Amino acid sequence: MWLADRRVRLASAWLLVLIVAVHHVRHGRAWMANEPTTPLHERRPNPGGHGHTQIDFGGQWVMGRMLVEGHGRELYHRQRQWEIVRAGYPISGETPVQREETLLPRHLRTHARTDDALDHDADRMMYWFMGKDSVQWKTVGSAAAAPLTAELNGNPFAAIARTQATATAVSPEIASEVETPAIGGPLYPPVHAFLYAPLGLLDPQDAYYLFQLLTIGFAILAARGLVILSGGWIWWPVAAAAILLYPGCRVSIDLGQNPTLSLCVAVWGWVLVMRKREWAGGALWGLFAFKPVWGLAFFLVPLVMGRWRVCVAMVGTGAGLAVLTLPVVGLHTWFDWFQVGAEAADLYNRSLNWINLSRDLQGIPRRFLHDFSKPEAERETPLAKAVAWGLWGIVFATTVLVYRVRADRTKVVGLGAAFLFLGAWLTCYRFMYYDVLLSIIGVSCLLAERERFLKPRTFRFEAPPSALGPRLRGFVNSFPLTVILGLFLLDNVLTGLTVEATVGVIGWGSTNTALDGSTIRSSPRLSADTSISYPWDTSLVILLWAWCGWRLLRGEDRIAPP
Repeated sequence: MWLADRRVRLASAWLLVLIVAVHHVRHGRAWMANEPTTPLHERRPNPGGHGHTQIDFGGQWVMGRMLVEGHGRELYHRQRQWEIVRAGYPISGETPVQREETLLPRHLRTHARTDDALDHDADRMMYWFMGKDSVQWKTVGSAAAAPLTAELNGNPFAAIARTQATATAVSPEIASEVETPAIGGPLYPPVHAFLYAPLGLLDPQDAYYLFQLLTIGFAILAARGLVILSGGWIWWPVAAAAILLYPGCRVSIDLGQNPTLSLCVAVWGWVLVMRKREWAGGALWGLFAFKPVWGLAFFLVPLVMGRWRVCVAMVGTGAGLAVLTLPVVGLHTWFDWFQVGAEAADLYNRSLNWINLSRDLQGIPRRFLHDFSKPEAERETPLAKAVAWGLWGIVFATTVLVYRVRADRTKVVGLGAAFLFLGAWLTCYRFMYYDVLLSIIGVSCLLAERERFLKPRTFRFEAPPSALGPRLRGFVNSFPLTVILGLFLLDNVLTGLTVEATVGVIGWGSTNTALDGSTIRSSPRLSADTSISYPWDTSLVILLWAWCGWRLLRGEDRIAPP
């Protein structure tokens, strides 16, 4: 049979990779594109996808563009960012609603139903950035526009008086305030700007399309490394398809985000460690200087293992990259970035949108402990902070203690390494739902011992009296394999379906009397769904991490494999 031919099966696997990759790229490029049913007033001049207008890719492109245009020392100056963003996202590329109805009073608008529909792409982008512009820009803007009112009111003397009044209002103090750099912008460090400088040479939409293709390439390259980490028994195309279908990959292509690049760095750095090239592996991991939260998270792995060469090379490379940026961006730019990061960390604790899209441990308790009906500034409480850090601390301490006491630290893959990688992923300070993809490196370490942990267990029912009679045999699937399959099912089926469920406790209900005398019976209810607003993927990773920890406590990492 032709399916028995290994070459046919290998070609079929690569065909599957091609189909999934084309689907993801087409889906990403169709995102926010003009549809046949899109009304004329909502159509953009360019019919392609407009995911580049979102902060996820747009913020990264702006960093690269700033560097390309020679503004390295102003990376986090909002005044300069406004120039770059307005030039990269011109009004001519927007919908007729954005172009034409922005200047109309509310009662004359025919298509815009909300003020949000009127926001220009550049204004929306700058709103998403950290930091705020000086309120005195309104005074300066009024002074600049005053001479233009002469033809509008037909009274030149009134125009002269208005010009004089507004010019007087712009005092030296106000002028000094608007000229002082307002610190803000994207969350990425200066190293990130150098990484994205080649994309900054292109306009944002072309750069967005190119990066989607690069994302697929990084996924396939990372898959080759996963094959090595898992012991070589998985075919390269199968690993590539697994990455493309794993939670976080598809949405990263839609958004133009970079978890596949981060995965490449993490996987191939550990492949080098596996091949006894620890200095090289640590140097490669030093590239996480472009995404420091993941550098700090994965630094836990060689640190707890006691692989000091990896640690030294990682820190040295990261510090070296930071030093190399100084001639272009200056030291003060790094301090500006620290200020932006501190503001983002505070907002992260209070923003409903960020908390819903986050997947880190600290965001989980805040979903239940925050009162989101309050203003953002009043949501964070000492209890929420204590519970959030307490949960993080429990996972961190458990990961370190269990690994150090029960794991075989000579192994770079297997049960102990999987537990440590999953723990490092869980204790990352802040990350979003597309970064779930990075947890697959822990899964690949576990796959290296598939015969021990991923093989289904069988059991027999009591045999019948007759030796020739039928025998019944049952199967129990591997727990980690069930969790891994759950991750694929969640991202590729359940998230798209958005399955909803509501649980009510009637016994805790109460009867309320309305103003008209009627009674209403109500009971407390808990609702949830499978959309991206809930961290089901993090919950599954926690289950896999806990299972690995339990097996370590049983001493199974020190037992010879079958």
